Amino acid sequence: MIVRYNLISYLIGDGIKNIGKNKKSTFSAIIIMIITMLTVGICFVIGENAKAILHQMEEGYPINIYISDDATEEDKIKLKEEIKSIEYVNPDNIQYVNKQEAYHEAVRKLGKEQLEGYTENEHPFPEVYIITLTDLSKLDEVVNKIIVLDNVKGTTETDKDKDKENAPNGETQEAQETKEEQQGEQKNKSPAERLTKLNRSVNIAIIVIGGALVVFSMIIIGNTIKLTVHARRKEISIMKYVGATNNFIRAPFVVEGIILGVISSLISIVLLGGLYVWLKNGIIGNALQGWLKGFSNMSSGMEKLLQFDQMFSEIMVIFLAIGIGIGVFGSILSMKKYLKV
Repeated sequence: MIVRYNLISYLIGDGIKNIGKNKKSTFSAIIIMIITMLTVGICFVIGENAKAILHQMEEGYPINIYISDDATEEDKIKLKEEIKSIEYVNPDNIQYVNKQEAYHEAVRKLGKEQLEGYTENEHPFPEVYIITLTDLSKLDEVVNKIIVLDNVKGTTETDKDKDKENAPNGETQEAQETKEEQQGEQKNKSPAERLTKLNRSVNIAIIVIGGALVVFSMIIIGNTIKLTVHARRKEISIMKYVGATNNFIRAPFVVEGIILGVISSLISIVLLGGLYVWLKNGIIGNALQGWLKGFSNMSSGMEKLLQFDQMFSEIMVIFLAIGIGIGVFGSILSMKKYLKV
């Protein structure tokens, strides 16, 4: 037991000594690891913020459901329950806008002069239920279920009932199909459609970039450790000739790789945290807020970047996995050539 303890202590101590002996190689390996981890970390925080923002925007994307003018109070209550029961509708976020509120909202958007002759009790704007979805990619499915409900006059996404009322009696089938195509094109250009496509693109980009960075970093770190091993090739050969096993020779390099990985991870997390906070509270954060306001009609309080401590544990795990993993596997793979004596 004491012999095994002494052996482990020797191997760990030798690995630590190697770091001090090979300062140039050690410094190079740490710098490359830090650059790699920072690159991975930047991609990670961008991806996490993009997903969080898109999720917030999806949850806050409003869909107006116009209530028929002849609907009674009982009809409105029944309609609300029917809407609430539809899958993907957020049941906790259904707002009711009465005739007076609808008028004041129109005044706010169009201006008083555009609504001359109308009052809050006499105007063409219907009462509305405003809903949001738990999954914006199901928008068409939900809207198709809503428009067939009783006492629904139309929605902001599709106003088929209104189009039918305004269509000429002699309208041809070809003209109706043309209108449907135009409506389809407009729907494809809606913020909802852009949000869902952007969400998919972000997820695909994160997977592709993350995988490429891990492979790239393993190649770079492997080559760096190979230089260290090459510089000590004579020492390794002597150890082999005197009977040292491959694991005994390999262990100090593995320990060295683990230590370099941990050191690089700690430095990287500090640098990434400082950089993120600086950019978040500076011009990048302000520019992003402005872009989001222009992209959709979301309220300005929704599009907030994540706090760094919300991502800290995940980033730390990723950095340690990358650092230790690359250090260990890089050491093992780089020594294969020199262990064949």
